[in-house]
Amino acid sequence: MRLKLGIIPLLSVLQDAVKVENSHYSIISGLKKEFDISFINPEEADSVDLPIIFIGSGGTENYFKDTYSRLSKPVILLTDGMHNSLAASMEILAWIKECGEDSIILHGNIDEITSQINANYEIYMAMKRLNETVIGVVGFPSDWLIASSVDYIDAQKKWGVIFKNIELHEFSQRLEEINIYKAEKMAGDFIDGAASLKEPNNKDVTEGMKVYLALKELIEDYGLDAITVRCFELLLRHHTTGCLALSYLNNEDIVSGCEGDCQAVFSMLLLNILTGGKSFMANPAYIDIEKNNIVLAHCTIPTCLTDSYVIRNHFESHMGVSVQGIMKKGPVTIFKCGGGRLDKYFLASGELLENLEDENMCRTQLKIHLNADTGYFLRNPIANHHILIEGDYVGLIDRFMQYAGCKRIA
Repeated sequence: MRLKLGIIPLLSVLQDAVKVENSHYSIISGLKKEFDISFINPEEADSVDLPIIFIGSGGTENYFKDTYSRLSKPVILLTDGMHNSLAASMEILAWIKECGEDSIILHGNIDEITSQINANYEIYMAMKRLNETVIGVVGFPSDWLIASSVDYIDAQKKWGVIFKNIELHEFSQRLEEINIYKAEKMAGDFIDGAASLKEPNNKDVTEGMKVYLALKELIEDYGLDAITVRCFELLLRHHTTGCLALSYLNNEDIVSGCEGDCQAVFSMLLLNILTGGKSFMANPAYIDIEKNNIVLAHCTIPTCLTDSYVIRNHFESHMGVSVQGIMKKGPVTIFKCGGGRLDKYFLASGELLENLEDENMCRTQLKIHLNADTGYFLRNPIANHHILIEGDYVGLIDRFMQYAGCKRIA
């Protein structure tokens, strides 16, 4: 199906709007060969797949400024350069950036512009989805995440995403009311699907599944798109863990992170929206600078990312249930969006070389050769947790983050 483009033309008072298609025939006719084109007003933006602001001439700067509040964000500018339109577009783009917003100018030959439009459609749809998302923060971030906080107001302003705090006692109340028979049945299925059950027993797995069911209730009642949980508090209050629950939720495409890490769960959500894939939130556990290898480890990998999994207890506490997953070797992407304003990121492709089993690390352990300088993790890391996803998505993610005005950290 052809993309429906809505062209919002901006012309100076010296230009005749009726003649816009004739005066810019080359670019408009070229676009019509690739897309369904209609000329629209700003209020009609929702009627098309992608609205684009066509700067048809110079002298449009103040008209754009007056119209900006009525335009869908982020704004995409298109110009063919005729009638001083490129110069006007540059002035407009600089003004948008000064306002702290994001934009881009589409310009060049028609093949290049077509490619940029298709790429920006993916970005536009991802931004639109982010603008409708709510992330639940159950129990607030863990105390040791001293560099992983997020300013909720700045994050909403930049991305549209809403972070919603949920008191842990509300989760605890729901946990006490979970149907034990339903949890036992699901626990049995989880055990049957495992390669082996090592330290935990059936009761431990049932308790872990109760956490999943309680979190699922919170997600549904609050209309959450993603969730992060102060999971170590579960050990103190309920003598169980959230690892199994978070693995299960991620299997179901409900983005879920641990330790109340808002930066990490946002990174996972963004990856899910951009690629449709599931991701693994992990700690960098060991770095080999000479070979440019890194080991990522954690206890919550979605089982859908694994070829097989072993049911283990939690690494630090030796309580409850966690997941030791075995992933297939191949290309991966490592990503982290962070900073208090969620405006900087790390990004690298790599190759999963080996699944390790070291009793001094969290249960799932992945040895990865990174196609970037591993020195980043020792010189200038964006906090602790980083996110792994199968496949090489560096081009797509980098294009999106650059469009969003974020700074790449290396």
